[in-house]
Amino acid sequence: MKHAALITLLLAASAQAADLELLHGWTSGSEAAMVTELKAAAQRGGVDLKTTAVAGASNASTLLKARFLSGHPPTLAQTDKPLRIWAEAVPLADLGPVVNAQFAALPHAVATELRSAGKPAAVPLNVHRLNTLWSNQRLLRAHGLAVPQSWDEFHRTAEALRRAGLLPLAIGSSAGQKLSLFVAVVLGRAGRDFFERALVQADPALLASERMTALLQEFRRLKTYTDAGQVSRDWAGATALLLQGRAVFQFTGDWANGEFQKAGWQPGVDYDCTAAPGHAGLHYFEFDRLVFFAQPARLGAQQRLAGLLLAPETSTRLARLKGGIPVRRDADLSGFNACAQRSAADFRAGEARGELVLALSASMGESAYGGLKDVLSAYWASERMTAQQAQTRLAQALRQTD
Repeated sequence: MKHAALITLLLAASAQAADLELLHGWTSGSEAAMVTELKAAAQRGGVDLKTTAVAGASNASTLLKARFLSGHPPTLAQTDKPLRIWAEAVPLADLGPVVNAQFAALPHAVATELRSAGKPAAVPLNVHRLNTLWSNQRLLRAHGLAVPQSWDEFHRTAEALRRAGLLPLAIGSSAGQKLSLFVAVVLGRAGRDFFERALVQADPALLASERMTALLQEFRRLKTYTDAGQVSRDWAGATALLLQGRAVFQFTGDWANGEFQKAGWQPGVDYDCTAAPGHAGLHYFEFDRLVFFAQPARLGAQQRLAGLLLAPETSTRLARLKGGIPVRRDADLSGFNACAQRSAADFRAGEARGELVLALSASMGESAYGGLKDVLSAYWASERMTAQQAQTRLAQALRQTD
């Protein structure tokens, strides 16, 4: 009770200013363009929005926690964590019936993640496909190679590229980048059922299985196609290697599409965007959430901003700038490129079949998710750690509860 009372006092004290503040980790070129449009949309709707950018999602999350502890939280923040995690820690805003009514236009898998105690407390900006293989088509054509459709094909192609003196695979330094590779291997080799039972449900038999050993060994094999420079770049720096003609492949979310578009590259001509090897038709996704924190003096402005961001035109513009696809089912996709059109088709087909795969960041507890990333990063970095040792650590990490 004392803790709750203190939080309430801190929130009230921080709510004296009239402006809203958004804390986020969007700092790449296409992300910055999206934030500029987001601020413009707010201004057109009569909401004065201040934005605070922190490079890197993990850094932004750390600052957000520090802001709460210091008694000066922002009004809203970007987060990839399930809303329930925030609801357990701090009071959330009730964005009201108008926003709640607009949730009818959202996919069910998204809408259910945005309510706390039955009331809307967050809004989505767009849907991102995470299991995408980005390819430099110019380099592949120059060497008589095609985009691989299976993992066996990927290894053969990567070896051929390496013999030709090219960097097969660009990657950044973050733990999230390593996780993207591992998920791509697990889903492509072992399938959705194994993925969910082993990683989400932490099935001990699967985690200790020979199949998991093989998956971890293949994950580490991918490191042989990367370079030492990965330790000092982010995902956008990895994408830049493809744009500069220095690398051929990258596994990352379709926010990379925004970088290719910004550079004027054309899908199917300069670059390609396909499901990761073995993932045909499978849509592994996350969506950008803006969670609104309870600050009574600002509630009216929060509700107006939430409604503005859910409007079809605004949602579409933001998704087009950042990459990804609009979150609304009724969005007009006519202005989106072939990469986004492909993602949208697979997302809608997956929703109809009930086969969408929600990102681990939204389907696992925070401790287990953090532990998973830590183990994969350590295994990637250490040549001495065996796959069997990584399996043991993985099982321990996934047993963690919040």
